[in-house]
Amino acid sequence: MESQVLVRLKQEEHDRLVAEADAAGITLAALARRRLAGVRVIARTDAALIRELRRLGGLALLAIRTPRLVASGHLVLRDIRRAIAFLSDADAHDR
Repeated sequence: MESQVLVRLKQEEHDRLVAEADAAGITLAALARRRLAGVRVIARTDAALIRELRRLGGLALLAIRTPRLVASGHLVLRDIRRAIAFLSDADAHDR
């Protein structure tokens, strides 16, 4: 059995919630249900962002092959891997 709840919102509240739902890849109703249930809603990771980080990782690998840039390349590559892992974990927790 389903029930409906009618909620009045100011236009700016509605716009903000719609934007949050869009960022999470869910409907406004799904956002409301999750919020009411106390579930944390996190924006989905932008696939384009991860692709860009991977591209930068490829450039860091090239830097590692350049004698003067080996140390810097390793540091950059480590940070890129951490960023991808963080974003992937945040996205997995939202599912």
